[in-house]
Amino acid sequence: MKTTLITILLIFGAIEARWFGKFGRQQPKGLPVILVPGDGGSQLEANLTGKPTVVHYVCSKQTADYFDLWLNLELFSPLVIDCWTDNMLLVFNETTGLSDNMPGVDIRVPGFGTSESVEWLDKSKASQGRYFFDIVDSMVSWGYRRGKDVIGAPFDWRRSPNELNDYFIQLKSLIETTYRWNSNQKIVLVGHSMGNPMSLYFLNNYVDQAWKDKYINSFVSLAAPWAGSMQIVRLFASGYNMNYYRVILPPSHLRAMQRSFSSSAFLFPSPVAWKPHEVLASTPEKNYTVSNIQEFFTDINYLTGWEQYKQAARLNGNLTAPGVPVHCVYGTGVPTPESFSWKAGYFPDYPPYEVSGDGDGTVNKKSATVCANWIGNNQGKRVTVHEVFQADHMAILKHPNAIEVVRKAIFQEI
Repeated sequence: MKTTLITILLIFGAIEARWFGKFGRQQPKGLPVILVPGDGGSQLEANLTGKPTVVHYVCSKQTADYFDLWLNLELFSPLVIDCWTDNMLLVFNETTGLSDNMPGVDIRVPGFGTSESVEWLDKSKASQGRYFFDIVDSMVSWGYRRGKDVIGAPFDWRRSPNELNDYFIQLKSLIETTYRWNSNQKIVLVGHSMGNPMSLYFLNNYVDQAWKDKYINSFVSLAAPWAGSMQIVRLFASGYNMNYYRVILPPSHLRAMQRSFSSSAFLFPSPVAWKPHEVLASTPEKNYTVSNIQEFFTDINYLTGWEQYKQAARLNGNLTAPGVPVHCVYGTGVPTPESFSWKAGYFPDYPPYEVSGDGDGTVNKKSATVCANWIGNNQGKRVTVHEVFQADHMAILKHPNAIEVVRKAIFQEI
Protein backbone atom coordinates (compact mmCIF):
# COMPACT_ATOMS: atom_id res chain seq x y z
CA MET A 1 0.00 0.00 0.00
CA LYS A 2 2.79 2.36 0.94
CA THR A 3 4.61 1.68 -2.32
CA THR A 4 1.40 2.24 -4.29
CA LEU A 5 0.76 5.56 -2.54
CA ILE A 6 4.28 6.78 -3.29
CA THR A 7 3.87 5.74 -6.94
CA ILE A 8 0.57 7.64 -7.21
CA LEU A 9 2.10 10.77 -5.68
CA LEU A 10 5.05 10.61 -8.06
CA ILE A 11 2.75 10.21 -11.06
CA PHE A 12 0.53 13.11 -9.88
CA GLY A 13 3.60 15.26 -9.31
CA ALA A 14 4.82 14.60 -12.84
CA ILE A 15 1.39 15.43 -14.27
CA GLU A 16 1.19 18.61 -12.18
CA ALA A 17 4.63 19.74 -13.34
CA ARG A 18 3.70 19.21 -16.99
CA TRP A 19 0.30 20.90 -16.49
CA PHE A 20 1.56 24.04 -14.81
CA GLY A 21 4.67 24.12 -17.01
CA LYS A 22 2.38 24.32 -20.02
CA PHE A 23 -0.11 26.81 -18.61
CA GLY A 24 2.10 29.20 -16.75
CA ARG A 25 2.56 28.69 -13.02
CA GLN A 26 5.80 26.73 -13.30
CA GLN A 27 6.69 27.89 -16.78
CA PRO A 28 10.26 29.18 -17.03
CA LYS A 29 10.06 32.95 -17.38
CA GLY A 30 11.65 34.74 -20.26
CA LEU A 31 14.19 37.52 -20.14
CA PRO A 32 13.41 40.69 -18.13
CA VAL A 33 11.79 43.50 -20.08
CA ILE A 34 12.04 47.28 -19.82
CA LEU A 35 9.34 49.29 -21.60
CA VAL A 36 10.30 52.65 -23.11
CA PRO A 37 7.17 54.67 -23.96
CA GLY A 38 6.68 57.19 -26.73
CA ASP A 39 5.47 60.73 -27.25
CA GLY A 40 2.59 61.20 -24.80
CA GLY A 41 3.29 57.76 -23.32
CA SER A 42 4.24 58.73 -19.76
CA GLN A 43 2.09 60.20 -17.01
CA LEU A 44 2.95 63.72 -15.90
CA GLU A 45 2.17 65.34 -12.55
CA ALA A 46 2.36 69.08 -11.86
CA ASN A 47 2.64 71.26 -8.81
CA LEU A 48 1.94 74.97 -9.21
CA THR A 49 4.35 76.78 -6.94
CA GLY A 50 3.19 80.31 -7.74
CA LYS A 51 2.62 81.23 -11.38
CA PRO A 52 3.15 84.95 -12.02
CA THR A 53 0.22 85.04 -14.47
CA VAL A 54 -2.59 82.79 -15.68
CA VAL A 55 -4.53 82.73 -18.94
CA HIS A 56 -8.04 82.70 -17.38
CA TYR A 57 -9.60 83.58 -14.06
CA VAL A 58 -10.48 79.89 -13.62
CA CYS A 59 -6.81 78.88 -13.70
CA SER A 60 -4.90 78.33 -10.47
CA LYS A 61 -1.60 79.99 -9.72
CA GLN A 62 -0.70 77.69 -6.84
CA THR A 63 -1.59 74.20 -5.66
CA ALA A 64 -1.00 72.47 -2.35
CA ASP A 65 0.51 69.36 -3.96
CA TYR A 66 1.07 67.55 -7.23
CA PHE A 67 -1.94 66.77 -9.41
CA ASP A 68 -2.43 64.68 -12.54
CA LEU A 69 -1.54 66.73 -15.61
CA TRP A 70 -1.30 64.01 -18.26
CA LEU A 71 -3.45 62.16 -18.94
CA ASN A 72 -6.31 63.84 -17.07
CA LEU A 73 -9.45 64.03 -19.20
CA GLU A 74 -11.09 66.38 -16.70
CA LEU A 75 -8.67 69.10 -17.80
CA PHE A 76 -10.00 69.07 -21.38
CA SER A 77 -13.19 70.98 -20.63
CA PRO A 78 -13.72 74.49 -22.08
CA LEU A 79 -11.53 77.23 -20.51
CA VAL A 80 -9.82 74.65 -18.30
CA ILE A 81 -8.03 73.28 -21.34
CA ASP A 82 -6.31 76.64 -21.74
CA CYS A 83 -5.03 76.35 -18.17
CA TRP A 84 -3.78 72.88 -19.04
CA THR A 85 -1.93 73.93 -22.19
CA ASP A 86 -0.32 76.83 -20.33
CA ASN A 87 0.91 74.47 -17.61
CA MET A 88 2.26 72.03 -20.19
CA LEU A 89 4.26 74.62 -22.12
CA LEU A 90 8.04 74.60 -22.23
CA VAL A 91 10.12 77.77 -22.52
CA PHE A 92 13.09 77.51 -24.89
CA ASN A 93 16.29 79.33 -23.99
CA GLU A 94 18.12 80.19 -27.20
CA THR A 95 21.35 80.90 -25.29
CA THR A 96 21.59 77.48 -23.64
CA GLY A 97 19.66 75.60 -26.31
CA LEU A 98 17.59 73.97 -23.57
CA SER A 99 13.99 74.21 -22.36
CA ASP A 100 12.44 74.77 -18.97
CA ASN A 101 8.97 74.54 -17.49
CA MET A 102 6.76 77.60 -17.34
CA PRO A 103 7.58 79.85 -14.36
CA GLY A 104 5.85 78.58 -11.24
CA VAL A 105 5.21 75.11 -12.69
CA ASP A 106 7.02 72.01 -11.42
CA ILE A 107 6.45 68.84 -13.43
CA ARG A 108 7.52 65.33 -12.53
CA VAL A 109 7.17 61.88 -14.13
CA PRO A 110 5.73 59.24 -11.77
CA GLY A 111 6.20 55.49 -11.95
CA PHE A 112 9.81 55.06 -13.03
CA GLY A 113 10.72 51.42 -12.37
CA THR A 114 7.11 50.20 -12.33
CA SER A 115 4.84 49.13 -15.18
CA GLU A 116 1.48 50.59 -14.15
CA SER A 117 2.21 54.17 -15.21
CA VAL A 118 2.91 53.10 -18.81
CA GLU A 119 0.08 50.56 -18.94
CA TRP A 120 -2.53 53.27 -18.31
CA LEU A 121 -1.84 56.96 -18.92
CA ASP A 122 -5.03 57.99 -17.13
CA LYS A 123 -4.99 56.76 -13.53
CA SER A 124 -8.75 56.27 -13.73
CA LYS A 125 -8.01 53.67 -16.44
CA ALA A 126 -10.27 55.32 -18.97
CA SER A 127 -10.10 53.59 -22.32
CA GLN A 128 -8.44 56.62 -23.95
CA GLY A 129 -5.43 56.11 -21.67
CA ARG A 130 -4.88 52.41 -22.40
CA TYR A 131 -1.26 52.07 -23.46
CA PHE A 132 1.11 49.16 -22.73
CA PHE A 133 -1.58 47.25 -20.81
CA ASP A 134 -2.24 44.58 -23.45
CA ILE A 135 1.44 43.71 -23.79
CA VAL A 136 2.01 43.61 -20.03
CA ASP A 137 -1.18 41.63 -19.44
CA SER A 138 -0.01 39.06 -21.99
CA MET A 139 3.37 38.89 -20.29
CA VAL A 140 1.75 38.28 -16.91
CA SER A 141 -0.10 35.34 -18.45
CA TRP A 142 3.32 34.02 -19.51
CA GLY A 143 4.60 34.14 -15.94
CA TYR A 144 5.91 37.71 -15.67
CA ARG A 145 5.53 39.92 -12.59
CA ARG A 146 4.82 43.63 -12.77
CA GLY A 147 7.66 45.68 -11.31
CA LYS A 148 9.94 42.63 -11.11
CA ASP A 149 10.72 41.40 -14.60
CA VAL A 150 8.55 43.76 -16.63
CA ILE A 151 9.34 47.36 -15.81
CA GLY A 152 8.53 50.76 -17.27
CA ALA A 153 11.00 53.59 -17.89
CA PRO A 154 8.76 56.65 -18.39
CA PHE A 155 10.25 60.07 -19.17
CA ASP A 156 9.21 63.65 -19.85
CA TRP A 157 8.20 63.15 -23.46
CA ARG A 158 7.94 66.90 -24.05
CA ARG A 159 11.73 67.03 -24.19
CA SER A 160 14.28 65.96 -26.78
CA PRO A 161 17.11 63.58 -25.77
CA ASN A 162 19.68 66.36 -25.24
CA GLU A 163 17.48 67.64 -22.39
CA LEU A 164 17.17 64.25 -20.67
CA ASN A 165 20.66 63.53 -19.39
CA ASP A 166 19.43 62.58 -15.90
CA TYR A 167 16.87 60.22 -17.41
CA PHE A 168 19.46 58.35 -19.44
CA ILE A 169 21.68 57.97 -16.39
CA GLN A 170 18.67 56.55 -14.51
CA LEU A 171 17.84 54.26 -17.44
CA LYS A 172 21.37 52.85 -17.47
CA SER A 173 21.16 52.20 -13.73
CA LEU A 174 17.69 50.63 -14.09
CA ILE A 175 18.95 48.23 -16.75
CA GLU A 176 21.92 47.20 -14.61
CA THR A 177 19.74 46.76 -11.51
CA THR A 178 17.07 44.78 -13.37
CA TYR A 179 19.82 42.55 -14.76
CA ARG A 180 21.05 41.79 -11.23
CA TRP A 181 17.53 41.33 -9.82
CA ASN A 182 16.85 38.70 -12.46
CA SER A 183 19.82 36.40 -11.98
CA ASN A 184 22.09 38.33 -14.33
CA GLN A 185 19.82 37.80 -17.31
CA LYS A 186 20.16 40.25 -20.18
CA ILE A 187 17.41 42.82 -20.79
CA VAL A 188 14.99 43.08 -23.69
CA LEU A 189 14.15 46.70 -24.43
CA VAL A 190 10.64 47.19 -25.84
CA GLY A 191 9.97 50.66 -27.19
CA HIS A 192 6.97 52.31 -28.77
CA SER A 193 6.94 55.32 -31.08
CA MET A 194 9.37 58.05 -29.92
CA GLY A 195 10.68 55.64 -27.28
CA ASN A 196 12.62 53.95 -30.07
CA PRO A 197 14.73 56.87 -31.39
CA MET A 198 15.14 57.78 -27.70
CA SER A 199 16.52 54.30 -27.03
CA LEU A 200 18.72 54.55 -30.11
CA TYR A 201 20.16 57.80 -28.78
CA PHE A 202 20.84 56.13 -25.42
CA LEU A 203 22.51 53.07 -26.95
CA ASN A 204 24.70 55.15 -29.25
CA ASN A 205 25.69 57.88 -26.79
CA TYR A 206 25.51 56.68 -23.18
CA VAL A 207 26.96 53.16 -23.23
CA ASP A 208 29.76 51.37 -25.08
CA GLN A 209 29.68 48.10 -26.99
CA ALA A 210 31.01 46.05 -24.06
CA TRP A 211 28.16 47.33 -21.88
CA LYS A 212 25.60 46.54 -24.56
CA ASP A 213 26.97 43.05 -25.02
CA LYS A 214 26.73 42.43 -21.27
CA TYR A 215 23.31 43.89 -20.48
CA ILE A 216 21.13 43.98 -23.63
CA ASN A 217 19.77 40.82 -25.23
CA SER A 218 17.66 42.57 -27.86
CA PHE A 219 15.64 45.64 -28.72
CA VAL A 220 12.03 45.29 -29.93
CA SER A 221 10.86 48.49 -31.62
CA LEU A 222 7.14 49.07 -32.20
CA ALA A 223 5.99 51.79 -34.62
CA ALA A 224 9.28 53.68 -34.56
CA PRO A 225 9.54 57.11 -36.24
CA TRP A 226 13.25 56.57 -36.81
CA ALA A 227 13.50 59.45 -39.28
CA GLY A 228 10.62 61.50 -37.89
CA SER A 229 7.03 61.92 -38.99
CA MET A 230 5.19 64.16 -41.42
CA GLN A 231 2.57 64.83 -38.74
CA ILE A 232 5.17 67.09 -37.09
CA VAL A 233 5.12 69.44 -40.09
CA ARG A 234 1.38 69.93 -39.61
CA LEU A 235 1.86 70.27 -35.84
CA PHE A 236 4.33 73.15 -36.19
CA ALA A 237 2.32 74.93 -38.85
CA SER A 238 -1.29 74.59 -37.73
CA GLY A 239 -1.36 72.39 -34.62
CA TYR A 240 -2.37 68.73 -34.43
CA ASN A 241 -5.02 67.12 -32.26
CA MET A 242 -4.48 63.52 -33.45
CA ASN A 243 -7.91 63.76 -35.09
CA TYR A 244 -9.60 63.51 -31.69
CA TYR A 245 -11.91 65.89 -29.88
CA ARG A 246 -11.94 68.46 -32.68
CA VAL A 247 -14.40 70.62 -30.74
CA ILE A 248 -12.78 70.25 -27.32
CA LEU A 249 -9.22 70.07 -28.64
CA PRO A 250 -9.05 72.46 -31.59
CA PRO A 251 -5.60 72.28 -33.22
CA SER A 252 -5.10 76.02 -32.97
CA HIS A 253 -5.46 75.86 -29.18
CA LEU A 254 -2.81 73.15 -28.97
CA ARG A 255 -0.29 74.67 -31.37
CA ALA A 256 1.68 76.93 -28.99
CA MET A 257 2.05 74.09 -26.52
CA GLN A 258 3.08 71.53 -29.12
CA ARG A 259 5.56 73.91 -30.75
CA SER A 260 7.19 74.51 -27.39
CA PHE A 261 8.10 70.83 -26.94
CA SER A 262 11.67 70.18 -28.03
CA SER A 263 10.57 66.60 -28.76
CA SER A 264 8.54 67.99 -31.65
CA ALA A 265 11.71 69.25 -33.31
CA PHE A 266 13.39 65.91 -32.54
CA LEU A 267 10.71 64.17 -34.62
CA PHE A 268 10.84 66.54 -37.61
CA PRO A 269 11.27 64.62 -40.92
CA SER A 270 14.91 63.76 -41.48
CA PRO A 271 16.96 63.84 -44.71
CA VAL A 272 17.81 60.22 -43.93
CA ALA A 273 14.34 59.26 -45.24
CA TRP A 274 13.13 62.36 -47.13
CA LYS A 275 14.99 63.34 -50.30
CA PRO A 276 15.78 67.03 -50.99
CA HIS A 277 13.19 67.25 -53.78
CA GLU A 278 10.28 65.74 -51.82
CA VAL A 279 7.72 68.37 -50.87
CA LEU A 280 6.70 68.34 -47.22
CA ALA A 281 4.41 71.34 -47.34
CA SER A 282 3.31 73.79 -49.99
CA THR A 283 1.43 77.03 -50.51
CA PRO A 284 0.61 78.74 -53.81
CA GLU A 285 3.84 80.71 -53.38
CA LYS A 286 6.35 78.14 -52.14
CA ASN A 287 7.30 74.49 -51.61
CA TYR A 288 9.01 73.39 -48.40
CA THR A 289 11.42 70.46 -48.30
CA VAL A 290 14.20 69.26 -46.00
CA SER A 291 16.42 71.69 -47.91
CA ASN A 292 14.68 74.90 -46.81
CA ILE A 293 13.47 74.14 -43.30
CA GLN A 294 14.64 77.51 -41.99
CA GLU A 295 12.29 79.21 -44.47
CA PHE A 296 9.45 77.02 -43.23
CA PHE A 297 9.91 78.20 -39.65
CA THR A 298 10.29 81.80 -40.80
CA ASP A 299 7.09 81.65 -42.84
CA ILE A 300 5.01 80.11 -40.05
CA ASN A 301 6.28 83.00 -37.89
CA TYR A 302 7.93 80.69 -35.37
CA LEU A 303 11.63 81.52 -35.51
CA THR A 304 12.23 79.71 -32.22
CA GLY A 305 11.36 76.53 -34.10
CA TRP A 306 14.51 76.88 -36.20
CA GLU A 307 16.62 77.16 -33.03
CA GLN A 308 14.89 74.08 -31.60
CA TYR A 309 15.44 72.26 -34.87
CA LYS A 310 19.17 73.02 -34.87
CA GLN A 311 19.46 71.61 -31.35
CA ALA A 312 17.21 68.57 -31.54
CA ALA A 313 16.29 67.41 -35.03
CA ARG A 314 19.47 65.53 -35.96
CA LEU A 315 20.52 64.17 -32.58
CA ASN A 316 20.57 60.65 -34.02
CA GLY A 317 22.62 61.83 -37.00
CA ASN A 318 22.41 59.39 -39.89
CA LEU A 319 20.65 56.81 -37.71
CA THR A 320 23.59 54.53 -37.02
CA ALA A 321 22.56 51.02 -35.97
CA PRO A 322 22.41 50.47 -32.18
CA GLY A 323 24.83 47.56 -31.93
CA VAL A 324 22.30 45.21 -30.28
CA PRO A 325 19.94 42.67 -31.90
CA VAL A 326 16.87 44.51 -33.23
CA HIS A 327 13.36 43.26 -33.98
CA CYS A 328 11.64 46.08 -35.83
CA VAL A 329 7.82 45.97 -35.95
CA TYR A 330 5.80 48.58 -37.84
CA GLY A 331 2.33 49.05 -39.26
CA THR A 332 1.44 49.71 -42.89
CA GLY A 333 -1.67 49.99 -45.01
CA VAL A 334 -3.11 52.91 -43.03
CA PRO A 335 -3.46 56.25 -44.86
CA THR A 336 -0.66 58.46 -43.52
CA PRO A 337 0.02 62.10 -44.44
CA GLU A 338 2.72 62.30 -47.09
CA SER A 339 2.49 66.03 -47.80
CA PHE A 340 0.40 69.05 -46.80
CA SER A 341 -0.83 72.00 -48.79
CA TRP A 342 -2.61 75.22 -47.92
CA LYS A 343 -4.76 77.41 -50.15
CA ALA A 344 -3.96 81.10 -50.43
CA GLY A 345 -4.63 82.86 -47.16
CA TYR A 346 -4.89 79.65 -45.12
CA PHE A 347 -1.21 79.10 -44.27
CA PRO A 348 -0.30 78.45 -41.53
CA ASP A 349 -3.23 79.03 -39.20
CA TYR A 350 -5.85 76.73 -40.73
CA PRO A 351 -5.79 72.95 -41.15
CA PRO A 352 -4.15 71.91 -44.44
CA TYR A 353 -5.22 69.62 -47.22
CA GLU A 354 -3.25 66.40 -47.02
CA VAL A 355 -2.08 63.82 -49.54
CA SER A 356 -1.77 60.39 -47.97
CA GLY A 357 0.78 57.66 -48.47
CA ASP A 358 1.63 54.44 -46.67
CA GLY A 359 2.34 54.05 -42.98
CA ASP A 360 0.53 53.51 -39.70
CA GLY A 361 -1.47 56.74 -39.74
CA THR A 362 1.21 58.59 -37.76
CA VAL A 363 4.59 57.27 -38.91
CA ASN A 364 5.36 57.17 -42.62
CA LYS A 365 6.58 53.83 -43.96
CA LYS A 366 9.81 55.42 -45.22
CA SER A 367 10.64 56.41 -41.64
CA ALA A 368 9.50 53.17 -40.00
CA THR A 369 11.59 51.03 -42.36
CA VAL A 370 14.92 52.79 -41.74
CA CYS A 371 15.75 49.84 -39.46
CA ALA A 372 15.96 47.61 -42.55
CA ASN A 373 19.14 49.52 -43.45
CA TRP A 374 20.77 47.95 -40.38
CA ILE A 375 20.60 44.41 -41.74
CA GLY A 376 24.22 43.34 -42.14
CA ASN A 377 25.35 46.67 -40.70
CA ASN A 378 24.79 46.29 -36.95
CA GLN A 379 28.07 45.21 -35.37
CA GLY A 380 27.30 41.65 -36.40
CA LYS A 381 24.02 41.68 -34.47
CA ARG A 382 20.83 40.30 -35.96
CA VAL A 383 18.10 42.59 -37.34
CA THR A 384 14.62 41.29 -38.16
CA VAL A 385 11.85 43.34 -39.76
CA HIS A 386 8.14 42.66 -39.25
CA GLU A 387 5.44 44.47 -41.21
CA VAL A 388 1.95 44.38 -39.66
CA PHE A 389 -0.60 45.26 -42.30
CA GLN A 390 -3.39 47.67 -41.31
CA ALA A 391 -2.07 48.16 -37.78
CA ASP A 392 -2.26 51.82 -36.84
CA HIS A 393 0.17 53.60 -34.57
CA MET A 394 -1.59 52.82 -31.29
CA ALA A 395 -3.44 49.63 -32.22
CA ILE A 396 -0.13 47.90 -32.89
CA LEU A 397 0.32 47.70 -29.11
CA LYS A 398 -2.48 45.15 -28.91
CA HIS A 399 -2.08 43.50 -32.30
CA PRO A 400 -1.49 39.72 -31.96
CA ASN A 401 1.34 39.77 -34.50
CA ALA A 402 3.23 42.47 -32.62
CA ILE A 403 2.69 40.79 -29.25
CA GLU A 404 3.95 37.53 -30.75
CA VAL A 405 7.20 39.21 -31.83
CA VAL A 406 7.61 40.46 -28.24
CA ARG A 407 6.96 36.94 -26.92
CA LYS A 408 9.48 35.35 -29.28
CA ALA A 409 12.10 37.96 -28.37
CA ILE A 410 11.80 37.56 -24.62
CA PHE A 411 11.77 33.75 -24.83
CA GLN A 412 14.68 33.90 -27.31
CA GLU A 413 12.79 32.18 -30.10
CA ILE A 414 13.77 34.75 -32.68
